[in-house]
Amino acid sequence: MNPNHLLTFAVVARLKSITQAAECLHIGQPAVSGQLKLLQQQVGEPLYERKGHQIELTPAGAGLLSYAQKMSDDLNQAIDYVRCLKKVNAGHLRLGSTTTIASYYLPHFLVEFQTLHAGVRVTMKTADTDEILKQLHELDLGFIEGPVESEELPGNYEVIPWQQDEIVLVLPEDHVLASVYPECVPLSVFAEYPVIWREVGSGARKVVESALSRAGVDVEVNIEVTGVSGVKEAVRAGLGIGFASSQALRNERSGLVARRVNPPEGLIWHLNIIAPKAIIQSRAASAFLQLCK
Repeated sequence: MNPNHLLTFAVVARLKSITQAAECLHIGQPAVSGQLKLLQQQVGEPLYERKGHQIELTPAGAGLLSYAQKMSDDLNQAIDYVRCLKKVNAGHLRLGSTTTIASYYLPHFLVEFQTLHAGVRVTMKTADTDEILKQLHELDLGFIEGPVESEELPGNYEVIPWQQDEIVLVLPEDHVLASVYPECVPLSVFAEYPVIWREVGSGARKVVESALSRAGVDVEVNIEVTGVSGVKEAVRAGLGIGFASSQALRNERSGLVARRVNPPEGLIWHLNIIAPKAIIQSRAASAFLQLCK
């Protein structure tokens, strides 16, 4: 059974006229009649009968109309959906982000995107850099910290450099280091005080570990927490010194201070976007990337 014949039948049944249906469909009347004839042959009995200038459905035609009309409605909904997609007003944008980026970088981009494209459903999964890389097949865009080796990515993905940030030392405001080093601290302090470490897989942790290794500073890992909030709360509780994005301490008002590490260059890290190559990006993903530029 040809689906187009069913769609034509639905129009004829709605208008009760083959002539008007032909005008509505912008095809010739013989073409409409031919499609109806082929459809009736498939069914094996008449679907309508003529009553003057109009047609009247037979019981078989009335029964088939419910399916034809449903197909027509579904097609119209699909057309509307595609039209909305072209306007980036429908669909689903799936983001994956590290907690630092999700907390301190993405919120205002998300607000702007939802304002411009209210019909798009946005979901965001937070995880560390390693986990985001493992779950790329479930995401439209990934926002991660630190460098990414090309061999870690599927062939149809690319790394887009995005923002530059700095890792800072997180201290209680009354800590001795805060007074001894009012601006910058050397890497050696990591070996002199208990350190609150981020979880394995954290981009921030990788940056710190790499800097310590280059400087020849050996540090034991005794305390490990998950996320920026975990670091700040552990430091606030007096368990040790920690490290985090400078953005995480930008508006801190409750007993913590930040100090630059490893003067004079500091501990600079880069935030990157992992995206499918442009040819396979969804319109929603492309629109969000445009906002992030």
